[in-house]
Amino acid sequence: MSTLPNVRTGRAEALVRAPARPTEVTNKCALCANGRARTLFQVDGTLIVQCGDCGLVRQETRPLAAAAIYDSEYYATDNPKGGYANYFLDSDVNRRTFRDRIRAIERRYGRRGRLLDVGCALGDFLLEAKASGWDVEGVEISAFATEQARARGLRVTAGRLEELALPAASFDVITLYDSVEHLTDPVATLAAVRRLLVPGGIVHLVTPNVGGLQARLLGPLWYHYKPGEHLFYFAPRTLRAALEAAGLRWEGWQRSASYLTFTYCFNRMRYYAPAPFAFLEWLGRTFRFGPYAFKVPVGEMEAWARREELSA
Repeated sequence: MSTLPNVRTGRAEALVRAPARPTEVTNKCALCANGRARTLFQVDGTLIVQCGDCGLVRQETRPLAAAAIYDSEYYATDNPKGGYANYFLDSDVNRRTFRDRIRAIERRYGRRGRLLDVGCALGDFLLEAKASGWDVEGVEISAFATEQARARGLRVTAGRLEELALPAASFDVITLYDSVEHLTDPVATLAAVRRLLVPGGIVHLVTPNVGGLQARLLGPLWYHYKPGEHLFYFAPRTLRAALEAAGLRWEGWQRSASYLTFTYCFNRMRYYAPAPFAFLEWLGRTFRFGPYAFKVPVGEMEAWARREELSA
């Protein structure tokens, strides 16, 4: 099991909403700069809008201090639709998902090298990549997560990627796992990704798929609509457009799945029905089936892109 501290173990039986934070209205699309947008619906008091030109979905407002929400409570929270139920307790399960991802990277890239994880959280993926023989480094906006990752012996830089003075063409692979939807300027960050990749280097992303079946069926009830936390919602077409706008070559996408425990699923499903799923969570603890993990499609996609090779 993880040696990180278990900072939060309690479970709320009722739905807990995240506190309101200062925001500003965004009038232009971050992808195409178009000012026309149509309202899709309102989620927890925030309008979700879609660009009238390129189709990128975003929340109408953005937080003025985006990093402020990623404190210790973000990684172990009673809010069933915000942050993590308990990153510390779920670390071993998360690493099962990350082992699959590092194998996929190695199959595509063909060799090991230097890897940068953008939005690395507490470093679970970096630990798996390091164990597989990669020279790893992380970037993380959360001061708390940066401190925790460094305590695990990892090289992690705090801040926004586009604002850091990292050497150009210094990484073979850059990953953004459940990260690009949190960015205040995704195209600027992806342009920084391109600058940092060696020619021929690859980027691997995982992000919620707003064009997927779950999102279309659930509408405003889709779990991944998280105002204040998820600022953008990509479909394959708009994710490709963002990567190409940053100068990267699109190589395709597929549906993504992650290992989750019954405990985690019941905890998160409290958003839809607090009492029944709190009871199921209690059953899982009482009869000890809660920690059992299985692979679940969670409405996300994974995509690949590459920095072009230099011309001869």
